[in-house]
Amino acid sequence: MALLLTAAPAWGTTRPQLADAQAAHHTEATYLGDWQPLSAQDLARLAQQAPDFVVRPGESVQAAVDRVPAAGSGPAGKRWLIRLAPGLYRGPLCLQDKAPLALLGEPGRPEAVRLVDGRYNAQPLPPGRPAHPCLPASVGAATHGTAGSSSVIVDTQDMVLAHLSIVNDALDGVRAGQGYPAGAGETGGAQAVALTLAGDRLLLHEVQLWGHQDTLYARRGHTPGPARQLLRDSLVAGDVDYVFGDATLVIRHSTLLARAGRRAPGEGSITLAPSTAAGQGQGLLVTHSRWLAEPGVPPASVALGRAWDAGVKPGSWQAGTSPNGLAVVRDCELGAHLKAWGASTARRPFAADGEAANRLFEYRNTGPGALR
Repeated sequence: MALLLTAAPAWGTTRPQLADAQAAHHTEATYLGDWQPLSAQDLARLAQQAPDFVVRPGESVQAAVDRVPAAGSGPAGKRWLIRLAPGLYRGPLCLQDKAPLALLGEPGRPEAVRLVDGRYNAQPLPPGRPAHPCLPASVGAATHGTAGSSSVIVDTQDMVLAHLSIVNDALDGVRAGQGYPAGAGETGGAQAVALTLAGDRLLLHEVQLWGHQDTLYARRGHTPGPARQLLRDSLVAGDVDYVFGDATLVIRHSTLLARAGRRAPGEGSITLAPSTAAGQGQGLLVTHSRWLAEPGVPPASVALGRAWDAGVKPGSWQAGTSPNGLAVVRDCELGAHLKAWGASTARRPFAADGEAANRLFEYRNTGPGALR
């Protein structure tokens, strides 16, 4: 059951801090509820088991995934295991409506296995082709769109991704001085998702997610019910809204890395962009993690985050009806590159109280970027 947040404390109009009683509702345990994700020790034992399928560079990861039975079928209690040998695997990957599955790379070396693709929001979509194998209804669209740009989509329940990297390199050329691809720029079209999570009981352990704008899309799936997702002992790198969505996402013991080199000077960057439904009391929770920046990211140039008022045009946000993104950053080490929360995507100014109050909070953070 969702835990509703009480009113924001009166102090700190741009960096509101939770009181102890409020923070007690925003922990990994309260967000995950009765879900007990596999521990690191459980995963170590799983990695020692004989896999159902092994994929090597030059072979198709999708072909192996397609051989896993559909959700609700196959032997009861079985978790299917796919092992990926070290190397690079290019192309979109769809894990949709599958029986419980673990996709494992190299323990201790997530950089050794790389799932890579390079599509972006405004990229034209060829006639008759879907934007992504998981999105057959996208046939006929003019462009890939944000969701269709995903390198990997996980749209299922009870899935484990561990010991690997997922990359969207569509905007890498901008960092190299080649300019933006057609249709993309500083003001739009450059969304390029590395990983979309859509579902419940999704565990990421020792993964690296690399992108620029919209690296990790954590969303609710098509199945009714909770959408609990855990990113643990991992890294997420990007520059704008690079952790976003409406799921119940916990990021723990991980690194959020602000990237340099793509954005024009003065454009600034943003980290979190929750689009939590107004009646949902759990959104994005980042705990016991480090917020770092690449060389070249100026001090106080990256917002902690902003509310993603999904589907809301500027000036039309309505309290109690429109999304009101919820994010809590607690017990983290914040780098000097960070600054306060920003205005929402619908240009709703950040406010700590009142009818249009944001649900963006901190608790017991340290480091040069923390509230003094």
